[in-house]
Amino acid sequence: MTNFKLDIEINNETYTETQLNRYKYERALHFLHEVIDLGFTPKTSDGQSVTPIELNWMTPADVLALAVATHTAMGSAGTLDLFKDILIDSDNRWHAFNQRPIEEQGVWIGTTHLTAHGIDPASFGAAMGGLQNGDIPFQIMPEHYYFAGDITKEPQTIMETFGMLGEPTLTYGTGGKEIPSYVNVDRLTDHPGILAGETFLKHDDFNIHVGAIHQIQPLPDGLDIVSSYFCPKDAPKTIADGHTIHFALELGGALQLAAQQQA
Repeated sequence: MTNFKLDIEINNETYTETQLNRYKYERALHFLHEVIDLGFTPKTSDGQSVTPIELNWMTPADVLALAVATHTAMGSAGTLDLFKDILIDSDNRWHAFNQRPIEEQGVWIGTTHLTAHGIDPASFGAAMGGLQNGDIPFQIMPEHYYFAGDITKEPQTIMETFGMLGEPTLTYGTGGKEIPSYVNVDRLTDHPGILAGETFLKHDDFNIHVGAIHQIQPLPDGLDIVSSYFCPKDAPKTIADGHTIHFALELGGALQLAAQQQA
């Protein structure tokens, strides 16, 4: 991975790896404090329980490792049970955000632009297809709670916090090549690859008009990716703004993983 280089812009502003790693640490800290509040006790690799005060004194690297271990220890069934009341509340909020027709209210849009050099485009596709495997989702983004399915092939079940705001929502996402008619994002002619998706609540198949449009341009030695996130305008704009950072961590993590795998 010695030749790997990644540049990231969010809404036309450059973000450094140091900045993004700080966001990642802070969201891991948020996640761990919440599971403690809900009654789950995180434990270090040697089996020691971690209190909220001890958590605040841990280094960012140790916090991130503890977040991955905690996700793994809770498991999908334990996570769904621990957050069951929160998930009901999240569903109700997304129904409320969608009371007005989406064509009437429109959508907020945030854009993440990633340019990677020193990577085989095919390796990135394989890495994206494996994002749901093992603890990879938790390593890439602490606010990935549950993943199942490869969205490039089938609906993908996802439990995550949108835009680093509020609480996780249990959904499934669909992927295709058509940008939804209500989303004002231009099809980039120089980016031939596209994965466009919408998101539905898992419990009632309700379209919450949240999703992503990833447009991909192969480069001689890498990839250029323009990712647009959208959500209803009756939801806080902060969600669209914040999910651009989520994408930077998620897609940037997948690109780094691909580079490691081909090294």
